[in-house]
Amino acid sequence: MKTGKTTFYVNEKWAALLDKYMPRANAGGKRSQGQSWTVTEQWSRSDALLRIERRTLRDLLTEGEKNLMLNNALSTAYTAETIPGAVLADTEDEDGSQFAFYGVDRAALLAKLRGLTTGQQFALVDWLEELRAEVGKE
Repeated sequence: MKTGKTTFYVNEKWAALLDKYMPRANAGGKRSQGQSWTVTEQWSRSDALLRIERRTLRDLLTEGEKNLMLNNALSTAYTAETIPGAVLADTEDEDGSQFAFYGVDRAALLAKLRGLTTGQQFALVDWLEELRAEVGKE
């Protein structure tokens, strides 16, 4: 994507987020940073957090565990409000035959998922969504 000026529709949810974060961008005697700076900075912070947490997840999860959760994620719509606990709930509801198919120890995976921080849960969903997009390209 090339840079340049564009127009976005600011819905109610986005307007509320801008109202929340814009004053922070302009605090501390700084000159006004504006909406573009605020959105870019907040998105950059989120991206940095997700990248760090995904590194932890790559070390924690096996290929089979990742693939089992990806299979569940193929039909799951995630929102910011539903992400905490979503992958755990989907995995708890998974048929036992799927654990066998992917060579996954059910108890071990559920213990790992229960131990994730909220940030790691968001990073896991981000990772699964990225993998899901790759599967969709095939």
